[in-house]
Amino acid sequence: MTADLIGLIVGTLLTLLVLSYILGDNPLYRLALHLLVGATVGYGVAVTTVTVLQTVLPALQSNSPDRIRVLIPVILGILLLFKGFPRWSAWGNFSTALLVGVGAAVAVGGALVGTVIPQTAAVGSLNAWLRGGSAGLINGLIAMIGTVGAVLAFAFAVPRQPTLRRLWNGSVGVLGQVGRLFLLAAFGAAFGTALTASLTVLIGRVYSVVIGIQKIIAAIGMGGG
Repeated sequence: MTADLIGLIVGTLLTLLVLSYILGDNPLYRLALHLLVGATVGYGVAVTTVTVLQTVLPALQSNSPDRIRVLIPVILGILLLFKGFPRWSAWGNFSTALLVGVGAAVAVGGALVGTVIPQTAAVGSLNAWLRGGSAGLINGLIAMIGTVGAVLAFAFAVPRQPTLRRLWNGSVGVLGQVGRLFLLAAFGAAFGTALTASLTVLIGRVYSVVIGIQKIIAAIGMGGG
């Protein structure tokens, strides 16, 4: 029995175990889930270990300026390990604070650079709208109203003064409601795309199981013959 046949058998069995979730949560599905989590963790530990051994250790042993830059994350990583010990967990707060701060900065920067600014630029200008004629003008206005409304949909603060509150509800509140409609349409389209992609993957896996079973039967029949 060749390695390809063994891999085909294992892949087919694991696919069947995962697909058994259609019948409900069961021990076979949990077995496949545990194997997936274990393989993922093992792969991550192996990659991290190899990276540390091949990158960090040679840099620490050298006298180059990279030694200082490598030493800082090593110390922070060691401090992070103290989070597993309640008595010394406070020492890991430095690394945790750095991770949270950097993660928040990356998330905010990614939202601005990857979503808000490109969406604002995609709205275009009045000249660009007019070059497209009446259809371009209508499309530009819809895009502008949708963008502004989607941003104002997340404005939850309301002025305390009655006059400003009425003005706020009449302008920002209305645009926020319109923005929620655009958000619902965007979420619906995203959900439809995700559902279509999921069904495509499911059909592909079912097809691969059928082909895999046929190949296994053919290989066993040829071996038996």
